Amino acid sequence: MVSQTQKLNASTGFASFLKSKWRSRDERPSRPQTINAMTDVERDYVRHSALKLALDGDFQAPIHQLLKSGGSEILDIGCGAGFWTTDMAAKYPISHFTGIDIDKDIFPTSGVTRNVIFQRVDLLELPLPYENDTFDYIFIRCMMDVVPDEDWDDVLNELVRIMKKGGYIECLETYPDLFDTGPAMSTIMQLVNADKSSPDEPASMVLNPLPNRMAAINQLMGMQIKHLHTPVGRYGGAMGALLLEHWVRIIESSKQKWIQNKLIGEKQLAATLEELQQEVDVYQTYMSWYSVVAQKKGYKGPIIRVEDYDTLQSQE
Repeated sequence: MVSQTQKLNASTGFASFLKSKWRSRDERPSRPQTINAMTDVERDYVRHSALKLALDGDFQAPIHQLLKSGGSEILDIGCGAGFWTTDMAAKYPISHFTGIDIDKDIFPTSGVTRNVIFQRVDLLELPLPYENDTFDYIFIRCMMDVVPDEDWDDVLNELVRIMKKGGYIECLETYPDLFDTGPAMSTIMQLVNADKSSPDEPASMVLNPLPNRMAAINQLMGMQIKHLHTPVGRYGGAMGALLLEHWVRIIESSKQKWIQNKLIGEKQLAATLEELQQEVDVYQTYMSWYSVVAQKKGYKGPIIRVEDYDTLQSQE
């Protein structure tokens, strides 16, 4: 798994892999994909692979047996190119997965199992096009810089509406700042923050963290919060190398805008990027994340236990 991921980091091989899963220009004549769009998809795959290593899997909610038993409905919010959705659907073939995103042009067209659908849905256009009590599990990842702060309460309450009683919601987010940064990474963080405060960008800084908001929703119970730190740099092995690549791709995607807005010169940015890739190992830079899992109240049915046949056999 790790060695395969490392091979994919080579630019040509990595791009070829993504083209095999992502809509090609021939298949999507409606609009050509920009270099930045492809870079963003590559970045999402790198981040997905790193988080899979960090979490030793794809989720934290206690839903493995539920998904394994089949018939469950799962919603992936802001699915992007569908890396999490397709991985989960392949692992749990008799449960059904729906991935939604505002940009339908990045949905995959190959390597998708029959238990997956992708839908173009804007999370900010409420109500969402689903009935009450539709989903057993709702997954949200890295949406803090997408949903404006003033909209989060409405969004979360809407997600609770479409969850089944006894269903779970899970949010995985990163803290906005990196830790133990050197001068080069500090420069990049200043540029990223300047982008967020730009009048051309939507105000997306979340003033009230998701755990606080979810705790205030009376229909949710049993909230669990997990914190984790992930290295950024080769000192952190495969995970650290992937997250370093993630940041390199953020820079590649944003550099034209930074230069055009005269936030930094082209030569200075190139030198900063080169310095950063060595510096993170010296300073042992890292990111911090948190996952929040909560369950919707109101389930009064029987507790169904699905015995794991392989586990029972190994115990005999």
